[in-house]
Amino acid sequence: MKMKEGHVVTLSDAAIALLDAYAPKELREGLIFLGMRGGPLSDMSLTKALRCAGRSETVHGFRSSFRDWAAERMPTIPPMVAEMALAHRVGTATEQAYLRSDLRDMRRILTEALGRFVAPSL
Repeated sequence: MKMKEGHVVTLSDAAIALLDAYAPKELREGLIFLGMRGGPLSDMSLTKALRCAGRSETVHGFRSSFRDWAAERMPTIPPMVAEMALAHRVGTATEQAYLRSDLRDMRRILTEALGRFVAPSL
């Protein structure tokens, strides 16, 4: 993490269905996708996986696409929720001092809608 702080990722029902189908139960606590050193996957690990799959997309492109989708398809969700979903800091230093919530419930609504958008049959 760039911010050196933990970040809880809210998963959609579609993502959980994939985990149920493909990941053993004992691997579903803590980090699900580990990097080579046992920590989180790095941007470069994900880029390498895309290249090995013959893809030209970028990790940043996925993040940017998510942000555009959230702005266009979820206008009732405050922009700061999408930013928090991307693990970005939001607001001024004063706002950050007073905003103690990670807005997890609203992030869950956002990721659930994304899951239905990208995997409507799951």
